[in-house]
Amino acid sequence: MSKAIAFDHSAFSLQRTPVPITRLILRETHLLKLTRAFKDIFGGQGIFATPEPILIDLSGIENSGKWVDFPALISLLRNYQLEPIAVLGGNAKQREQAALARLMVIESQPAETGAENDPVAVTTESKTAKEVAVEAPQAEPPSEAAAIAPQPTGLQPPMVIRQPVRSGAELYARQSDLVIMNVVSAGARIVADGSIYIHGALKGTAAAGISGMPNTRIFCESFEPEIIAINGIYLDGEQLSRHPAWGKRALIELDEQSQLDVRIFS
Repeated sequence: MSKAIAFDHSAFSLQRTPVPITRLILRETHLLKLTRAFKDIFGGQGIFATPEPILIDLSGIENSGKWVDFPALISLLRNYQLEPIAVLGGNAKQREQAALARLMVIESQPAETGAENDPVAVTTESKTAKEVAVEAPQAEPPSEAAAIAPQPTGLQPPMVIRQPVRSGAELYARQSDLVIMNVVSAGARIVADGSIYIHGALKGTAAAGISGMPNTRIFCESFEPEIIAINGIYLDGEQLSRHPAWGKRALIELDEQSQLDVRIFS
């Protein structure tokens, strides 16, 4: 039987015990902070010699109302030889987001069922992703700005936001493109199932194609992001700040090798 192993950080705890599965207890959802936390503890190396299945425990954030970018989180964990297989707990919104990322949603068994000897004993429940509620400025009807590029098949008319997206705000364009007619501030997060078009500076986090659409793209008038991600493939600001496109008009999409391609858009 393997020995218990524990890693602790203000952003997360990682617990490996002699019971069958390793558990990642999230305390933070901002991908840039999580990326830095993993680098602080583990550097650039995988945690285990071979991929380790893990359970993502949302109990630490289920009362926070925080949104989780599961595709980008999965990509980060796989960089460290951690293979997410399911999420435990969380609120309804977080469980819906996990289902959209094709993660199994599981719940703790009540103590009277006889599972008291297994701290991560679970029952599985098949769930269909429902529409995720969006706490965002009021969206306007589609405008001509959304016609920068053809929309991916099956998407609804774009969500168009004219106000600045302030630090701490979170927008999610479900089954549509997202058009921002203003700045996206540092600390803000904008997410879309389709593409994202920002007619201003991108200083926060932008994630496109989060429900498995690799042909989506991100466009911005000034490229200064904390994190960008398409279909779960991401780069953070530390890598991007040295890019020739920094501060310029830019287009981001996946190349033929499924790597993020950032190009100056003239």
